Amino acid sequence: MAMDKIANVNLETSANYQSLSDLNVQFWNQDKGTAILQFKITRNDFPLSLSKENVEVFIKLESGANYIVDNTEVTDGGFEIIDELNGIVSYTIPTEFMIVAQSVTGQVYVATKDREEVVVQRKFSFEVAEDLLSTIPASEKLREIKLFAQLRDEVSDTMAKLNEDFANMQDYVTMVNQAATDGVNQLNTLSDDKLTEYNSNHNEKLNEITTTGDNYASQFVDDKNYVDDKISEFEQKVMDSDVVTQGEAGDWQKYKLTDDDGSRQYINKGTITDITTLEPGCYETVSNDDPTTQNFPPGFNGAAYAQIDVTIGGSNRKQIEVVHSYQGKVWRRYIHTDGTRDSGWLEIPLVSDANVLETKDGAQAKANTAESNAKVYTDEKVFNLHKTLFEGSANGVGSTIPLTETLDNFIFLYIYGNFPGGNFAETGDPTGDTDIVIDRVNVIGEEGSYATAFECIIQKSSRNQLKIISDTYHGIDSGNGSGPDANRFTINKIIGVRKYADIAQPE
Repeated sequence: MAMDKIANVNLETSANYQSLSDLNVQFWNQDKGTAILQFKITRNDFPLSLSKENVEVFIKLESGANYIVDNTEVTDGGFEIIDELNGIVSYTIPTEFMIVAQSVTGQVYVATKDREEVVVQRKFSFEVAEDLLSTIPASEKLREIKLFAQLRDEVSDTMAKLNEDFANMQDYVTMVNQAATDGVNQLNTLSDDKLTEYNSNHNEKLNEITTTGDNYASQFVDDKNYVDDKISEFEQKVMDSDVVTQGEAGDWQKYKLTDDDGSRQYINKGTITDITTLEPGCYETVSNDDPTTQNFPPGFNGAAYAQIDVTIGGSNRKQIEVVHSYQGKVWRRYIHTDGTRDSGWLEIPLVSDANVLETKDGAQAKANTAESNAKVYTDEKVFNLHKTLFEGSANGVGSTIPLTETLDNFIFLYIYGNFPGGNFAETGDPTGDTDIVIDRVNVIGEEGSYATAFECIIQKSSRNQLKIISDTYHGIDSGNGSGPDANRFTINKIIGVRKYADIAQPE
């Protein structure tokens, strides 16, 4: 006996706007194999013929993060064409999707097999509600059933055991009484035996502990006297020696930066391979004949004395200073965290006469002059960059637009004007003889219910003159065209951007 729940859905194949269709349909989670969506697909209100040899129909249902996609090609699926001539397809919603679905949105797709064409049908929606049984958690159902079965078995076993125990109750009472009497007698005998044994063992162990304690006490006194003698002997030796205590050495330098007399540590010529790898310290050396082989700063004379100071911070941050005492030059190098950045050698400028250094006011005056000159130069550049080639009102097919200068001097055009949708600013290419096309779309109404596309074509009739050769529009909603000479565009101004070589240079 068929118990299907069939929801009939009409789908009209059309490009007209169609809002989301609420089917006003409600299935239940426990509808297993009975929730059916039956679609009648039409085009221009006539049934759309659907043949398995020509088309393939898809459906997608989604509810939150859950979705399913099926098509008529799946042989064991729930989607099938049931009436090819009348365009009727049927889809049985899988049980797995019904269990998790709530608010469901769906859409049907019809694809041709001979060409890659797809028609997307109107979206629809329906509800899947939880029935009373589905609200009980599955784990709770299983637990209750298992507990009931176990309880039934346990009660059955207990009743059988009780019946057996009652039948033998008199024998148990006699056995218990006898066992109690025997137990009391055994406890009394055991208690007397253990008391005698304990008293004998207690006296023996007490004598043993006393003897052992006396021996340990005597040994402890001898060991204490020995340790005291050794401590006194050690203290006397320390006092008679030149040993320095940790407290007395607390302020001493822990790292040898210089020689013992405070002078720089001298490193023999040629023994340094790379001065950037030196450990912290103050050094003096004679460079190789070619100092670059030891990574000395550029400009450091060969075979010359060098004083080198190296300090290191956290994460191997290093600062190195090199002094060429004879030349009177100083270089510094800064190596950042673990060598991620190296400044290279930076020479510190030194002067004997501070008057040669430029003052702050003098530098500011030069900067002000340079800024003023730059502004004048830039203003003149910008002023000469643009040229107004036309200013007026040109409207209608056949209207000419005379230019004040040839297009050959420009690389870009700005075209300003208006049309029924308002003002516009368009760009154009002055090079060659290709027409300049201006396209605009005007959307009408607060809801954008209507729209019209406008087009104006401007011809380069010569290098000093433009001409409007086409002005039309097309109603997007009605599908009607204006025909020629709609004359909806008005050109008010054209500005050209000069080529760089044509910009007048300031004197």
